[in-house]
Amino acid sequence: MSRKASDNVEYTLRSLSNLMGEKRRRQADGSAGSGAAAAGERSLIAAESCSSLNSAASGGELERAARRQFQQDETPGFVYVVSVFSALGGFLFGYDTGVVSGALLLLKRELNLDALWQELLVSSTVGAAALSALAGGVLNGLCGRRPCILLASGLFTAGAGVLAAARDKETLLGGRVVVGLGIGVASMTVPVYIAEVAPPHLRGRLVTINTLFITGGQFFASVVDGLFSYLAKDGWRYMLGLSAVPAVIQFLGFLFLPESPRWLIQKGQTQRARRILSQMRGNQAIDEEYDSIKNNIEEEEKEVGAGSPFYLRPLPNIPGVEKDIGMLIIIGHRWNLI
Repeated sequence: MSRKASDNVEYTLRSLSNLMGEKRRRQADGSAGSGAAAAGERSLIAAESCSSLNSAASGGELERAARRQFQQDETPGFVYVVSVFSALGGFLFGYDTGVVSGALLLLKRELNLDALWQELLVSSTVGAAALSALAGGVLNGLCGRRPCILLASGLFTAGAGVLAAARDKETLLGGRVVVGLGIGVASMTVPVYIAEVAPPHLRGRLVTINTLFITGGQFFASVVDGLFSYLAKDGWRYMLGLSAVPAVIQFLGFLFLPESPRWLIQKGQTQRARRILSQMRGNQAIDEEYDSIKNNIEEEEKEVGAGSPFYLRPLPNIPGVEKDIGMLIIIGHRWNLI
């Protein structure tokens, strides 16, 4: 074979070798690319799955938050009914303190009242209210909020009846005193009862209903005075006696309304308290609020016990004092006498 032919054969073999190597490199690159693509696809699927899990978790949290907000916003109408019936005591407070200004214009002419008796008819109600308010706190703790409101509405009704049927100024004075006793008990009981039955997020708003009813009662008293001021004879009887209407409504309503859950828990009637609390909260969970009320009562009882004027304190280790003297009774406040 000639040199030229051998060179051609060698060139052909090198070309074939180069072509095979290039083909193998392309296959390797293709397999690496497909592996990278597969790895990228797997990472994308993993990322999507993680994001879906995260979105599901966040969606669950949002759902629970929305449910809590829904439960918080959805307050049963029974709470508003209880608040309105309670606030009728505030309405009677405002009415009975305001109506006497118009009634005196007719009374002083019909019964020949001098300045002293006019002052007595006005101030007797305020004085009786101040005295009964002092006793109202004790009655709230002993008897409960509901019996105290029933007592107040009964006093309002009885006082209005006495005033409407009065034939002399002494009877008028007695009726004004009875009405004042009802005002004092109601002023101490109604705000407490509303605050204890209201949900925490509505407590401030519902307690102000009592103040609104007080001013509304004063305004309504002015309207009634104006309407019956044209009746020269016995017009004051209608002015003073109409307060029996809201008093009777309140009394009849509280025959069916429940006691304060807080007072029941304080007296150990826990099952009844939970039942009433569930009735007032509807679909809301009451466990957290129940535990909060119970813890507050326990803390208050501890503070009251620690603040008692009679309590025991161990004696310090004083030289010359026998160690078997264990306790010392200290009368008064927490004075550090030793």
